Amino acid sequence: MWRTWMVCGLLALLGGCSADKGTGVPVFRAKFKKNALDNDFGEFIDAHTGETVRLDLQWEGGAFQGGSERDFQFFVLFDSCSEELEKGERPAVGNCNGTEYNVPVDDGAVRLVETNGAWRLRGDFVPSEKTGPLQGLFAVQLEPVP
Repeated sequence: MWRTWMVCGLLALLGGCSADKGTGVPVFRAKFKKNALDNDFGEFIDAHTGETVRLDLQWEGGAFQGGSERDFQFFVLFDSCSEELEKGERPAVGNCNGTEYNVPVDDGAVRLVETNGAWRLRGDFVPSEKTGPLQGLFAVQLEPVP
């Protein structure tokens, strides 16, 4: 518990970390903008690997980098780039480091939802340990909590 508060205290200055007052579950809220980096989401996930976390992530129109496969949905967030991005340039594999987050599709239930070009992911998840890199990206599974 102390680790949650310490990490959230540091990230609260930078991102959208808190803890649910009723359950103590670490919470991360963020709105990702086009051509921006991960808002400290990666550090939050690293700090809470194997724990239940509550996420409320939003992407403004044109900011989402991800998709769907038969058994999972995914999104990519970049946390740093080796060179400063030019105006309008999106972070990408090759000049930036990032992580692909996979969200299993259980019984057809999708968790990454698109409405009018904006994407959102909400719910409780248990993040796996980071693996990789593979093709320039690390990978983390976000296992939904029923």
